[in-house]
Amino acid sequence: MKVRLRTQSITIQASRSAVFRLISSFGDGDPDSSAHVARDRPGETEEGKTLLKRDGNRLLMEFRSRDGRKMYRTLEEVILYPDDRITFRHIEGPLNHSEEEFQFTDPDSGTTMTHDGEIECRMHWLPLAGWMVARFYVKRHYERLVLRHMNSLKEKAEEAGAS
Repeated sequence: MKVRLRTQSITIQASRSAVFRLISSFGDGDPDSSAHVARDRPGETEEGKTLLKRDGNRLLMEFRSRDGRKMYRTLEEVILYPDDRITFRHIEGPLNHSEEEFQFTDPDSGTTMTHDGEIECRMHWLPLAGWMVARFYVKRHYERLVLRHMNSLKEKAEEAGAS
């Protein structure tokens, strides 16, 4: 059973195209490049991302994210919809299912970045237990991690806009 993540939004004092460019570069320096492997290769104890394959706006990415002392590795399909949204589909990692989307809108000033998604933990021998783990443990940690990443992107985008 899938669990919806809480919708989270932040406003960034930068243009929508600048914010999209920052979040979609994935370390390659050129989000429009058709053949490139990202240089942001994380070590075993570092957070980061690695671009494994790119086919236009469809990317295969490896992400490493830390929550407390625990490091998580995921393999995800990322689809870029320039300046509007980015979707992430979980392929491999600690969850059985994860789909996320970042949407970018430009209200009166700046850019609003909104995150939505859903997750699922399966325990075939106890299906309700998997849902409970996702709902009462994973969801809270996942949302905290997403918010931390969103705030980090906000800081980088606003620093770049100020310089």
